[in-house]
Amino acid sequence: RSPADGHPPSSAAMSLLNTDEWMRSVDVPVYAGNGEGAPRPRGVPQTLQFRNGIPFQTVTNRATAPPGPTAPWDKHDPRWGTNRPSTASNAPAAVPTRKPSWLAYDGVKLQWRGYFEDLETTKRTGLPRVRKCFITYHLEDGTVDVREPREVNSGIVQGPLLHRMPCDNANGERMSFRDISVGEPVTIFSRTYNVLGCDEFTRAFLAKEGVHVPPEIPFPHERDPEPPKGQFKSAPSVMPAAAGAPPRLPDATVGGGGGVSVRFNSEGVAVEVGTGGGVDDARGSTGVRPAPPSAIAGLKEAAGRQFLAYDRRVLRFFGTCEVPAGGDDARLVGSTRNFVVHYYLADDTVEVLEVMPGNAGREPYGKFLKRQKLPKATLNPGGGYRYGVGIRPASDETLRARRREPDGFYHWRDFRVGEDVVVFGLVLTLRDCDEHTKAWYAAECGLTDDDFPSMPPPAGPPPIPPRVVPSNVSGIGSEADSLNSVYRLVPKVPKKDVSFDEWLINQGQVMRFTGKLVDGPGKPPVPENEKARTFVVSFFLEDNTLAVFEPPVPNSGYPGGKYLERRPARKASGSNAYLRARDCRVGAVLEIKGTWMRLNAADDATLAIMEARPKEFPGSDARAVVTALTQAIARAGSPAAKELSRLCAVEDAKLGGGGAMVLNRAAFLNVMCELCAHAPGLGEFVDAQRLITLWRVLPKVSFDPTQTRLPAGVPREALGEDHALIADVFETLSVPFER
Repeated sequence: RSPADGHPPSSAAMSLLNTDEWMRSVDVPVYAGNGEGAPRPRGVPQTLQFRNGIPFQTVTNRATAPPGPTAPWDKHDPRWGTNRPSTASNAPAAVPTRKPSWLAYDGVKLQWRGYFEDLETTKRTGLPRVRKCFITYHLEDGTVDVREPREVNSGIVQGPLLHRMPCDNANGERMSFRDISVGEPVTIFSRTYNVLGCDEFTRAFLAKEGVHVPPEIPFPHERDPEPPKGQFKSAPSVMPAAAGAPPRLPDATVGGGGGVSVRFNSEGVAVEVGTGGGVDDARGSTGVRPAPPSAIAGLKEAAGRQFLAYDRRVLRFFGTCEVPAGGDDARLVGSTRNFVVHYYLADDTVEVLEVMPGNAGREPYGKFLKRQKLPKATLNPGGGYRYGVGIRPASDETLRARRREPDGFYHWRDFRVGEDVVVFGLVLTLRDCDEHTKAWYAAECGLTDDDFPSMPPPAGPPPIPPRVVPSNVSGIGSEADSLNSVYRLVPKVPKKDVSFDEWLINQGQVMRFTGKLVDGPGKPPVPENEKARTFVVSFFLEDNTLAVFEPPVPNSGYPGGKYLERRPARKASGSNAYLRARDCRVGAVLEIKGTWMRLNAADDATLAIMEARPKEFPGSDARAVVTALTQAIARAGSPAAKELSRLCAVEDAKLGGGGAMVLNRAAFLNVMCELCAHAPGLGEFVDAQRLITLWRVLPKVSFDPTQTRLPAGVPREALGEDHALIADVFETLSVPFER
């Protein structure tokens, strides 16, 4: 067997043939990834190593290509450009000589105005109808779109005539902006458009491209003349009306005199209705006979003219209705229902909408009365109305009888503010109307604002007394938790009264103070043994909750621990206002768990939070505090400055006999408190929070006991305290300092 047969050679032949030659001689099928031109595996260098558990990247000695142009990923995403070799070749990059059209003319379009002839013929000129249009050419891709401006009540479909697409010119080539010229017709998809002009940008662009633009051409108004008096321009197919009749709402009488009017009956047949005498019809009604064709044409013309003149013009009235006794729901008797009445001038129809208040207890529906002609109501001798009882609809026979009457439907002349309108048995009192309705009546009837007196609103339902939330006297759980067990059999976790943004900003921030029990109004005196108790008051900014903890003291008689579980706390007993962060400051007295507690001090983190919010904590605004104290001492005059010097000298003598000219925190507070007691008018500007803010403003120095007269008399604990120079105190308060 030979290698050409596809069988492995014998051991003797293996010694004569090279293994590579044998492999090349075997026919291997060509598949994806195999054959000529297939990618060969390339070794990836290992650059990530760990030493002592710390990852680091090593630099290989492989030669890299010289830096070339920026790779595509480096251009679009800056994160890809870190330590990534360039894949570009060493050949210089080709610089484009010009930008492509889609980039150079992105969003740029040229616009021409013109007209085209429709297939229909107008009755006024006998020529094809002329319709205006706008031709837009988009330079970025060479597409064209044509649209027609919309007109109100035109009777034809207007808007986009040709959607944006590429078009061909008369030679069958792709249309360019040079194929559209002012004064010359252009054919697009077998429709010829007459170009009359272009906008200023198009004219400037064409002039820049070297294209001559002729002057503007006026629109041929002779092709679309003004309609006769009584017709409308937007409806050229309407039959001509009689000369001298302005477009007004049609009256009841359309024919000529004699008290004869033309109406449509319930079967849709036009009939003449006479007020005195006439011919009886087949149903036995007096004064009704079929109308002649001329009267029918006049009625149709009048209805069309009314629609074109008053379309989308609506009169709006606001009315109320007192629910009478004997209705479907006895609970609504005596209540007031609010309605909005719309009168459409285009076809004399009425629409009634009910304004449904919140929690009305009734199913809301779209319309109380859909748009239709509203028949007038006539009281029967025995009570009630002829066409029905209540708001139930009348029968067809009853409505047909009402339509045969000359004035059987409500007209806009029948609506007046202060009068009643009967809507199928429901009496609505019109109490007011909008400004457009007032202007309409002023123009048509000459009415003034005095003719529209707004009626006072009816007395509403009795006010609902506020719900009194009982106080949580059990002491178990929070008030919201206990109140939730009253509302639900299976209580749910109450929602916290804080927004997500406020919670996110203040997450993890806590204000901590030290507190003592003190005497206060309305509470029994605090025993002497309880006045020595110390508490840690924590206010959590993320949800405005308060927690009080008592550090345990051996042999004190009090176990310590939680004095108040974390919960929202009220400002006072029986108050609906809860404590907020602005209520917690050094020196504030809070009512906690039925006792008065004064906040004596705060940690540095709390003071930093308060200083970062000067608007919420004005006592921590360093600039405002220094300005107020400086002005108060300046108003007190030289006696205040001398008293400040004396108090500082007394406190300095207590520290090693004096000589160091420094004050610690306790000495500074003593000086300021004594100064406020002696200087008139200074105490109203100083409280505990402002004194701490002033102390934090002063620069701190290290204390050197060798500067004192008796270094051995300096206590050891004084060496670890913060001190401020007396000269800095005087400089901060703008007081002259004399050593």
